[in-house]
Amino acid sequence: MRHSLRWRALLSVFLFNSVVFAVLGMALARDQAIAGQRLERQWTEDLVATIEETIAPEGLKVAAILRWPSWRSFSDAVLVDRHLEETPAGTMRASGIDLNPVGGGARPHDFDRGRVLRAVYQAMRGESSVASAGGNAVPIRVGHGVWGGLWYRTRTRAVDYPAVLRELLPWFALSTLLLTGATFLALRRIVLDPVEHLAEGARRMRTGDFSVRLPEPPGRDELAELVRSFNSMSATVQGFNQRLSEEVRVATEKARAAEAAAMRERRLAAMGELAAGLAHEINNPLGGLANAVEELRRPELPPARRAQYLELLARGLERIGETVNRLRRFTPRETPHEPVDLAAVLQDALDLVRHRAERLRVTLVQTVGEGPLRTRGARNELGQAVLNLLVNALDALEEHGTRDPRGPRLELGLRRVDGRVVLAVRDNGLGVAPEQLDKVADLFYTTKEVGRGTGLGLALVHNAMQHHGGEVRITSERGRFFQVELLFPAQGGLAEASGS
Repeated sequence: MRHSLRWRALLSVFLFNSVVFAVLGMALARDQAIAGQRLERQWTEDLVATIEETIAPEGLKVAAILRWPSWRSFSDAVLVDRHLEETPAGTMRASGIDLNPVGGGARPHDFDRGRVLRAVYQAMRGESSVASAGGNAVPIRVGHGVWGGLWYRTRTRAVDYPAVLRELLPWFALSTLLLTGATFLALRRIVLDPVEHLAEGARRMRTGDFSVRLPEPPGRDELAELVRSFNSMSATVQGFNQRLSEEVRVATEKARAAEAAAMRERRLAAMGELAAGLAHEINNPLGGLANAVEELRRPELPPARRAQYLELLARGLERIGETVNRLRRFTPRETPHEPVDLAAVLQDALDLVRHRAERLRVTLVQTVGEGPLRTRGARNELGQAVLNLLVNALDALEEHGTRDPRGPRLELGLRRVDGRVVLAVRDNGLGVAPEQLDKVADLFYTTKEVGRGTGLGLALVHNAMQHHGGEVRITSERGRFFQVELLFPAQGGLAEASGS
């Protein structure tokens, strides 16, 4: 789970203060223990010195020992001389002086006197302090020898840490909360608020809002300088973004203008093809019509011959009218989608380029399959798409020629495959390299020489196929062929075709 910076800072301050107070509490308890041990050593030294001073050659001054004022700090004590012996049972017994200056009324019922005497015996032999039975045994020296020993137990106890904790815990909690709150408030004003403003500003800039400006904190510390730098950066980025947007707008308008100009150039080129095809289709019958008119002007022309020439005029005019109608079917206009016979579309486009194919000595091979070869769409758009493919193929054969010994060929196929109608245009020119195959349909991409192509032919074909829910497949082998297949959704079936 993700926590905010405020909560993490508050938790860090609280934990830091808690650790500090815990360390201070432990140090205080340790100091108390050391002070208790120091006090106990001082009492021990005073007691031993008092006892050693009361030992006279004629004997021990018991009254002076009992009047020592610090006995109230001791809970128990046993003073014996060096006459200690071990009984057959293995316990220690005092056979000389055996004094209890404090009294035995406060002793527990399980007090082990033998253990205490053995500790005193060990202290006298080792001339050092021995801890035993909750107290300490020390030797008593007189001159250069050991007179006896003293076992004592002070009223001071080891530090009761749980009790100390219970006593200090309320004050510790209160002081920790107060210190944590004060530290957090100062930290929030100095650090947290500016950092949160920076984070919010960065988030807004990431979403594209470059107008964000942060409130600048007072002072001249590092965070204030960081906020000022952020505001300056935001203003710079905003200005740069505005300039970039303006430059993109200008560049887009230029690109659109260039695209429109290229489109016009492509349409003019297509119109040129249409005009050439139209002129070819009209000029052929016009020559015969002119001859027939000249013959009809002769008054001596026999009636049978006159009727023959009139029939020739009618057929010629009909052919010219059909050519004009074919041209009208290629005219751009808004038309609703309707069933379109793709075989007729292919034939119209082929008739418009046939004269050029004959001039270039290109062999036209046309294969049309059986069954209904129709789709639903705008006939003029589909006709322009097919015409573009034929013009592109003839351009490639005219510019680069072919390596096929049979000469230049243009193969046209139309068939129905798996519920779709496939129209294929294949030339035996030089084709394109594999690395160019994915680019040939891009806008303005052309393999023709400068000034001879706009790079819009296949792009227009793709656009028309997208409008009709179709697909374009391009295949090529360098030096052998280039083929474009248009896959149309089929319209109707055999029953519909026979009834139409």
